[in-house]
Amino acid sequence: MRSARSAALLAASLSVAACATYAPPTPPAANAYANFLVGRLADLRQDHDAAAEHYFEALARTPGDPDLVEGAIVSALAADDVDRAHSVAALAASRHVAAPHASLVRAVDALDAGHWRQARDAALHVRGGASADLTQRILVIWARTGEGRVQDGVAQIGEFANTRPFTGLFAYQRAMALDYAGRTTEALAAYQEAEQGGLWLPPGIERHADLLARTGAKDQALEVLRRADGRQNNPILAADVARLETGSALNLPALTPARGAAIGFYGASAIFLQQTDSSEGLASLTLALMLDPGLDAARLSYAEAQVDLGHSEKARDALSHIPADSPLSDTAKAMEAWVLLGEGRQDDALALAQASAQSGGARAQRALADIERSVGRYADAEPIYTALIAAQPQDWVLYFSRGAARERMGHWADAEADLRRALEVSPDQPDVLNYLGYSLIDRGENVQEGLSLVQRAAELRPQNGAIIDSLGWAYFKLGQYDDALTYLERAVELTPSDAVVNDHLGDAYWRVGKHIEARFQWQRALSLHDADTDRTALEAKLARGLPPAPVTRSAHR
Repeated sequence: MRSARSAALLAASLSVAACATYAPPTPPAANAYANFLVGRLADLRQDHDAAAEHYFEALARTPGDPDLVEGAIVSALAADDVDRAHSVAALAASRHVAAPHASLVRAVDALDAGHWRQARDAALHVRGGASADLTQRILVIWARTGEGRVQDGVAQIGEFANTRPFTGLFAYQRAMALDYAGRTTEALAAYQEAEQGGLWLPPGIERHADLLARTGAKDQALEVLRRADGRQNNPILAADVARLETGSALNLPALTPARGAAIGFYGASAIFLQQTDSSEGLASLTLALMLDPGLDAARLSYAEAQVDLGHSEKARDALSHIPADSPLSDTAKAMEAWVLLGEGRQDDALALAQASAQSGGARAQRALADIERSVGRYADAEPIYTALIAAQPQDWVLYFSRGAARERMGHWADAEADLRRALEVSPDQPDVLNYLGYSLIDRGENVQEGLSLVQRAAELRPQNGAIIDSLGWAYFKLGQYDDALTYLERAVELTPSDAVVNDHLGDAYWRVGKHIEARFQWQRALSLHDADTDRTALEAKLARGLPPAPVTRSAHR
């Protein structure tokens, strides 16, 4: 049979060879369709650069296809390829192709140029699903406002005013439109509504503070900024606070319809990205930057989204465009260092973090300490955290970070003191509860207290695999193996690629007599190549199982 099959294959190959002098041409439509399919697949994989390439190849063959036009322009925007986005929008206009994002690009260009009527007319052709409806309304609000018809503009908000998560976004749009129109009293009332709308939008918060400061209410402006900055420790808002405290004005660029719409697109991108729609999220950030190239918050968000997608080169390119005098400069350099570390370029990451720390402020110092700790240079990180704590004694994260470094250095008494201090400063922090509780459990010290701490962490974050693992490990240490198994199986479901969690589940299986399952989990833990994996201990367990007495293994979070 095998020789017959080989002969058949040989005959087939000779037949093909005989016909090699003539091959019928592939129809252009077929090539276009193939490129469309590959582009669509790249889009689904969130590789927007590749998607754009294939859509454009397809468009070269069938330039009037509306699906190709739409796919090409969305992927170009998501890839921050503004030139290509403009070329497709022009192609769509010349061929009268109806494509929502082509109209969107034309509307953005018109708004940026101050051509209010053209912007409105183009925006009204942005038709499609919910995302198209949302972006259309942002543009029409500002086109109408630019025309001097602010009331007609804010009327476009409609049902979005009471629809979460859009309530806060459109509350800020209404406030800024009224602000631009000089209707100060109404604008201030709208800004207050926006603050309660559920969307934390730093550029909108800045505009609120700026209006208050311009009307002489400096103390209220500071209150708005401090209240918002206290939630997220945002560098832009912190810089605004510093300026007002020293008697300087905020000196924000003048609010224009283009800048108002840019903030709208920036806010919309956060909603899209939360819903894991990277195409619309990244495209919205590109549109925001087309309208306001100085909106560094949008550039940073674009880089963050690319990091999340694993596109480190795109992220670093975006970060490189944040100027050195921006309040986000230290944050951008810290993110770039982390990206380099993720690429395996540890020396480059440390060099960048060290250079930034020398010329930057507390944020750059913290980034250096965090990177030092992440690469195991705990003794280098510890004094940096100590200096930062002296300047910011109410920052629980610093105590937590220094405690983690000290625990890894083997200085448990100091580490425990830091972790307990972190909880004094900010009780009920799940990460701290888990770290302290797990450490107590794993060390066999105050296991009941450790169990209570981890139980509280699990109540606060029931979907966190590391915390559920800690809870299971506490029961294991207490000899309650059935309870341990319940939580450890759940932990593996939540974090299947964590070597320590798989190792713990193997131990629990062994204790309840499931030796085959135990060895499977230990083998899996060994195959995951985690830095925390004790390969010698795992190999011993695979060979001999667990000894009669429970064995504690260090595997700290």
